[in-house]
Order: sequence, then structure tokens, then C-alpha cells
Amino acid sequence: MLSCDYPGCTAQYRRKEHLTRHAKKHDDSSQLACEHCDKTFERSDTLRRHQQLHLREEADSTPRAAKACDRCHANKTRCDGRQPCDVCSRRGLCCTFDRRSKRPSKGPPAMEIGIAGSSSSVSESQGSSYGDSLPFVDFDSPGAMSLPDHSAIQQSIIRQHEEELRQNRILVPGSAAKTSVNRHAENSSSDLDIDYNVEVYFAHFHAQWPFLHKPSFMRSKDSGPKVLLLTVVMIGLWVTGDSSSRERAETMHGKLVALLESRIGDWKSQKEFKDKVWPLATFQAILLNIIFAAIREATSNLQERCSSLLRALTTTCIAGGLFSHERMRAQIHPSDSMLFAWTYIEETQRLALALFKVNTLFRTGMLRVEDLEFPLPENGYLWDAPETRDFYGRYHAQLESGAYARDPPLICDIFRDVKNWERGLGELLEVDCWLGFLASS
Repeated sequence: MLSCDYPGCTAQYRRKEHLTRHAKKHDDSSQLACEHCDKTFERSDTLRRHQQLHLREEADSTPRAAKACDRCHANKTRCDGRQPCDVCSRRGLCCTFDRRSKRPSKGPPAMEIGIAGSSSSVSESQGSSYGDSLPFVDFDSPGAMSLPDHSAIQQSIIRQHEEELRQNRILVPGSAAKTSVNRHAENSSSDLDIDYNVEVYFAHFHAQWPFLHKPSFMRSKDSGPKVLLLTVVMIGLWVTGDSSSRERAETMHGKLVALLESRIGDWKSQKEFKDKVWPLATFQAILLNIIFAAIREATSNLQERCSSLLRALTTTCIAGGLFSHERMRAQIHPSDSMLFAWTYIEETQRLALALFKVNTLFRTGMLRVEDLEFPLPENGYLWDAPETRDFYGRYHAQLESGAYARDPPLICDIFRDVKNWERGLGELLEVDCWLGFLASS
């Protein structure tokens, strides 16, 4: 048992995280204050629930607008209809009203992307691409940056999902001059059956590395990050097994690795990502390309380049706090829907765990089990829910049965308890057999 060392306190706890939480009661400086009133709280989740009450009061007093902005519509949040609206103003987001109406109407000119088997065009405004979609689509969203100038819009395809362009949902206009990198990416995607290869990826590869949220990816693949989409298609081509498809996948891989290397200055960082969301789509694309290099048994030169990408990605994620559950939760705003918040954190946890696995396989020595300061990913029951309705049905079923863990233990603590014979391997084996074997060794 762990005892509290505060004078006069006799509290004892079995788990370190519970003792740490208790100790905050004795430290006035660690109290969290509500920005709307004078109340203080010891736990961040309690503060968030309290702030929701203020937001609900504000929402009740806010008249319903004739048309909500794109982000409020997607998140099912009450919008005041102003430009910018109050929700977007508080979060420093780009507030747009580009959503298409349900009735057919003439929209802005579309940008041809020339991909067989998928939508042949996407709107210049990403907001309209997400028009009447379900809330879990808007995955890599929101941050606070001004719209880039016209020259920035004409940058390479990877910039489309980097911080400034990704936050503002901007695509390269069809009339913009194409850079050589754009041409390479478009050539890679021409005449590809995108939909088929994406389905192959999720049917035959996803189960081994399940860190992409399929419902979100499928709904946004025509308007989301092109580098991530092309990476998924590349792996789908390889999995089909025929020689011509595998040859094309290898060609795409070389181009995508070169593209990610050429833009390493855009995503690599040794500082914490403060006041902006993590570029998850970028990290996912990089990690999948690294994994694919090992699967296809690439040349030693390409393997070494991917190892360098892995070290750069790991350095960035450690510095940015990607392995901290507290930092993950800090990315969520009180006005975000429960579904968005759950999915965002779950996808981040799965990415962090996959990155740890790859580091272990490559023997980089950059990550240890002690660095995994986040809970185990969910066992798949909620993660695999195909639609919003299914998600909430499964979520409430877990709540009623008591199977939903509101305060799950961190992976690092589970490993510590297993090592000290205070916990069995069942919890690890249920979610990830590899983790179970790692703990047993």
C-alpha cells in the first residue's frame, strides 16, 4: 500500500495514480480554477464537466441561428450564426458557412483530381465537403491560424494537411500553378481504383496496425489529406499480391518517402505543440510508410531513410507530448462532442502505441514502456462502430453493463504492476497480444 506523506493524513492507496490524485488535495497551487466563476477543482475532468454547465447555460440563452457554421453543424453545437460565431471565436478557429444545402444548387468550380474509381472532383472549399456528414468525420480539425496567402496554397500536396492548410480546409485550386511535387502526387493517383484499394487496406492490413479510424477516414477520403490517402492506396495495391500492383506500390512508396523527407521541416519539431492540434494525418502517413518499408523488404538505402524518418517522428511526438494522456485530453475543447473527443483521443492512443511498437521492432532505443503514459486502446467494440448511431448504442450498452472504464489505468502502470506480480496479463492480452508477450518477457 502507498501512504500519503502529508502531515496528519492517513490515506492509503494501492495505485500510484490514485495517491497522486489524492495528494493534489493538499496542494492549493495545483487547484484548477473555472474561468467562468470562482470555483476550483482538483481534477481536470471534473472541471470540464463543470464548464459544460456554463456552456449549456450560454447555449440556452443563445437564440437558434437560421444556419449554423460548418464546424458547429458537424459537431452538433448550437451556433449563433454570426461571422465568426462565438464558438469559433473562443477557440480561434476559421468560421465558414460553405456547407452545401440539401437541395441541388450550383456550387463553386470544382478541382479535378483525375482519380478513377472515386469522386472526380472536390469543392475548393473543404467546408462543403463535410456538409451534412456525421460528427466523426472532422478528424484533423481545428487550430488557430490565419488563412494562408495565395502562394502558400500553391505549395506541395503534403502542405494540404499540414497545420495552416489543414486547419482551414483549403485545397489547391484547379487554376493554381502546379509544383513538381504536385505533379508527382497526381501522377501517382491517376488511373487508380481508389475505393477498391482502400477497401483492400481495411480488409486485409488494418487489423495488424489499427490506428486509422475507418469511419472517419472513409467519409473524408475524397477531401482529406492526399498523402495519407495515397499511402493507404499504396498498401492496398501491395496487399492484392499481383506483380504489376506491387511494382506500382513500390514506385509510389519511393515518391511518398521522398515527399515526406522534402517536407521534414514542416512537421518535425523538438518543442511541445502548444495552442494547436497535433497533425495526426501527417504522423499516420509517415508511420505507415515506415511500416511498409519493412514489409516490402525495401533496399538498404530506403530502409535507412525510413529509419531516419522514424527517429524524426519519434523525437517530434515525444517533444509534443503525444505519449501523455493528459496532453491528449488537453487537445479537446469543452464544446467538442463526446463522440469527437472519444474518437480523437482513441486514435491518438493507437498511433502512439503503434509508434512504440515500430521503435521496438527497429530497436531505436528512443522509447521505453515507462514512456507510455496513456491507457490501453479500447478493445474494438466502440472503435469499430460503423455509424454514429451504432457508436452511441454500444457506448450506452457498456455504461449499463459497467464495462466502460471512465478512469482506466495507464499502460506504464499496468506493466509495473505485472512486473511486481500485482496484476495478471489478461488486460494486456485482451487488447494486444504483442503487449502481453512483451510484459511476460
